[in-house]
Amino acid sequence: MKESIPRIIQALFYWPVRLMLTFFTHYRVYGEENLKNIEGAIIFAANHGSLADGPISGVALPRNGQWYPKKYFPIRWLAYEGFFRWRFLLIALYVRLNGSIKIKKEPKGNLPVILSEAVGIVRKGGKIWVYPEGRRSPDGRTKKARRGVAYLHEVTKAPIVPVGIWGNFDVFSTKTLFRRKYLRVRFGEPLYKLEGETYEEQAEYVVHKISELRR
Repeated sequence: MKESIPRIIQALFYWPVRLMLTFFTHYRVYGEENLKNIEGAIIFAANHGSLADGPISGVALPRNGQWYPKKYFPIRWLAYEGFFRWRFLLIALYVRLNGSIKIKKEPKGNLPVILSEAVGIVRKGGKIWVYPEGRRSPDGRTKKARRGVAYLHEVTKAPIVPVGIWGNFDVFSTKTLFRRKYLRVRFGEPLYKLEGETYEEQAEYVVHKISELRR
């Protein structure tokens, strides 16, 4: 997909989502200063507790005096292929128009095939947003990491910015419909080198950094 369509969609959604979060939650963003000196490609890596994490994280990016985060849009989210199926009409329409990258299940975890599109985007200087756990947490707690984030970092050499999100689990649950929840997003310092010998160990290191931002 051409970058112009996702950029337009993300720009159009920015203020409606921002205003909705401000009205319905106590929404705060921290750590924007950690993004100031990064130019070019970025791999954002965050915990995943809600289907709303994409919009929540997109509006957290700094605007730097612009009407929307022009420096970072279009940002491309990695999304499971099931969300692209038309039986989930609204979700499928959203992930397609906002430029999400379809992640397919491949035999034996063939990372070069699974992440080929993501690698190409990052190598061209693009920004992507990944969830190292590989799926939404069923209880809001950080889960075991998967290897993909470490592989992306190794083959692209792009810095990883860990992002901690808390308050996102069941943020729009009917149980909390009539009270505003605290919703926080914190950007950590960029990681240019990952600790660990294997992809598994390096991915766990990234998740550990994400967990530290949620304390």
